[in-house]
Amino acid sequence: MKSNEHFMQMLWGLNDWERGHEQVMKIEELSRLLSCTPRNVKLILRKWESEGLLRWKAGVGRGNPSTLEILCDTTDFLTEHFKKLLTDGKVGEAVGLINHPRMPVAAKRVLQDVWNNQFGLHEDKTTQVSADVLRIPRTRAFSSLDPIYVAVAAESHFLQQICHRLIEFDAQKQQFIPLLAYAWECNEDMTAWTFYLRKGVRFHHGRQLSSKDVVYTVERLQKLDSPYQWQMEDVLWLEQHHERKITFHLSRPNGFFLHLVGSIAMSILPYDVPFSERSIIGTGPFRVTEFTSERLVLEAFEEYYRERALLDRVEIWVVPESSYPDKRYLLPEEMGSSEGRTGKQRVEHQEVGCYFLGFNFNRSGVQHDYAFRKAMRLALDRREYIADLQADQENPVREYSPAGSFLPEKSRTMSFPQASLDEAAAWLQKSSYRGETLTFFVSEGHTHLQEGKWVQERCRKIGIQLLIEVLRKEEYLSPSNRMVLEADMAMMGEVLQRDIEMGLIEVYKNNCTMVHRFLDDDKRAFVERSLSQVLRLPDREKRMQALARIEDKVNEELWLLFHVHIKRKDQFHPALQGVTIDAFGWGDFSKMWVK
Repeated sequence: MKSNEHFMQMLWGLNDWERGHEQVMKIEELSRLLSCTPRNVKLILRKWESEGLLRWKAGVGRGNPSTLEILCDTTDFLTEHFKKLLTDGKVGEAVGLINHPRMPVAAKRVLQDVWNNQFGLHEDKTTQVSADVLRIPRTRAFSSLDPIYVAVAAESHFLQQICHRLIEFDAQKQQFIPLLAYAWECNEDMTAWTFYLRKGVRFHHGRQLSSKDVVYTVERLQKLDSPYQWQMEDVLWLEQHHERKITFHLSRPNGFFLHLVGSIAMSILPYDVPFSERSIIGTGPFRVTEFTSERLVLEAFEEYYRERALLDRVEIWVVPESSYPDKRYLLPEEMGSSEGRTGKQRVEHQEVGCYFLGFNFNRSGVQHDYAFRKAMRLALDRREYIADLQADQENPVREYSPAGSFLPEKSRTMSFPQASLDEAAAWLQKSSYRGETLTFFVSEGHTHLQEGKWVQERCRKIGIQLLIEVLRKEEYLSPSNRMVLEADMAMMGEVLQRDIEMGLIEVYKNNCTMVHRFLDDDKRAFVERSLSQVLRLPDREKRMQALARIEDKVNEELWLLFHVHIKRKDQFHPALQGVTIDAFGWGDFSKMWVK
């Protein structure tokens, strides 16, 4: 154990922390507090005396007890130790220190102020050249950053800062733009797609990009058990003409193929380095310098093939929900100010996607009864939910609107008349429900639990008994998901990527989504047949019409109950420039800068 940790361990056991106060203390008692031998205690005390932390007077003779006197300012000592923990990335230990039951109130306030000021934008002057650092808190543990397994919106955003794909879909222009490939073409029947790779693109480990890396990335996706494996299922073989030209040969015409090549799962990885999730190597504007369970650190890649990022470092810290400071894009001086809390400028982002309640058709039960699902649809009045939610929020950072589709723009064309609980109860009477308790899963987190309790209470009013189970994020992403085995229904959300067509297809086809997992064989067969036709259509308008027909079927049969859309509100200082919010609700780190 390090000296500082030993000293703190001793402090926790003392009754008096006051500087300059002598207190009687036996070597044996210190030996117990420090969990070491009396001989080692004496060595430790000498070291602390030499550092000016305390004064030790050994008692000589009967009736002369040994005494200990604290010489340092314990708040200063704790603050320095706290800062060292944060510097070392030991976020959990640092938060544990703040919340220690023996922590004096005055010291706790100081540490809390230090903690709050960690986040937002900072200028790091500890290096020879000062660095602009953006530090972001998050409450959820990190999930996979592997391109072929990534399934969470935030992680998808981080991955796009680290790795690039051959091409990218521009949602505003509704067209594909070059990334690692500067040009592409296909044959007449769309069974051969050729891509021309940029010259001089370097991976983070220094080697230049080649067609071998594309082959490695595709084959890795095809061979491993990935939820995105379907994206390359039409690829028969890849033809490497030379280092910077490659052709995908397909088993059938695919007018949707550019969307698949531009997907996050097709983030290009180097063929010559074994993949490691803790040290991912890509070609993006930031490289990974640290990735632990507590912190992800990204540093600007100096040899990035495009314009270098203006931020020098981005740090994402995992923090307990109880200590979460909602200061994603603030500057340090704003952290404690009312001006900082209200924000001089706000950026709003309408998420494309929604929250919804899904029924598990892979379990037997009343959820297979349309009359029961209709009763729940009427009970869960979307406008009533929004009104109740907003009444409980003084300064909402989210704005809600009723959802009748995954797409907010489509929901805006719909009407949502107020539902009657009496009508809902009447439909329940027609159903096969007989008072049994049904298992209802929600995601972890205070907001999701409150949402679940609202659903539970609305159902109780018409006579449906729900038992709420909380599902942790890591459980949700695991193949042996207990939700699939135990849930009768669940409340979840889907945020679509900027390529809306791809996002809608993923909702049904990706085996990580709740929609896919809850469909039984018959419903899944209908979806697969429909999507197979979608993928053959070269025209976007026709594809969107076909996808709308699938959603209409979902709505008519009430396979799931669309609930609400979310518009997020982030605040930022006017000195922070280049804030552009992506489909996942995050700012592009590579374009941000401090004025």
